[in-house]
Amino acid sequence: MIKKTEYTDVLAPFCKTVFGCRIQSAAAAYGVNEPFAQFWTQEDKAALCKLDDVLILDADGADFDELKDFIAMTGASRLLCDLSVAQNLGLPVAAKGEVMLYRNDQPMKPPAIFEKNPSLREVHALLAACASNTFVPPEFEPFYMDMSHRIRHNTAEAVGVRQGETLVSCAICSAQTADSAVLSSVAVSPDYRRKGFGYAVLKALISELPQKNIYIFRAQNENEEFYRGFGFSTSSGFAELTI
Repeated sequence: MIKKTEYTDVLAPFCKTVFGCRIQSAAAAYGVNEPFAQFWTQEDKAALCKLDDVLILDADGADFDELKDFIAMTGASRLLCDLSVAQNLGLPVAAKGEVMLYRNDQPMKPPAIFEKNPSLREVHALLAACASNTFVPPEFEPFYMDMSHRIRHNTAEAVGVRQGETLVSCAICSAQTADSAVLSSVAVSPDYRRKGFGYAVLKALISELPQKNIYIFRAQNENEEFYRGFGFSTSSGFAELTI
């Protein structure tokens, strides 16, 4: 049976995957009583988080028939989940890729100079400058509101590297729990690529994170060599489904 979550500690068992990390981090940032942030569990088999019109699902041995019926009633338009879970739900796949994992077992020495939590307006402008066929930058207002709120509640962090006054690279951690963190963006200005700024800003961010498991969602055919060269390895697959 699927039940609405009334207390954040109900989500504590769902901490072993990147999806559980994102769900728990959202609950820590927003609580479980906001109309735009809702949470449900299916006993100890699945957890669901709905942020605006996007669902995140963490499921292991779940009743997928019940989940599929419930998902259709949430009013969400998209669902993010593990690739194997997507196959059980049978919904149309809009995008898929690889979840990569970095084991943060040894302290990482940061680069000499970086900036913690630079201006989110500058961060967004840098993301916008990196738009491509496979990367669509978020809209400014929801990005700004969400990231600033999460940073204030210690569930997100950003770092940047500058050349003079110009922010030329940034890396964003958008979800954190005690053991895990999820990176959502590593961006380098087109004018400063292939000069080590991507590696430097990723190193700076990871040096700030105490979590042992650091995940990133990597789109198909994007940046595999970069992340593997840094020390990330394949953890699982992800899918974004259309509801």
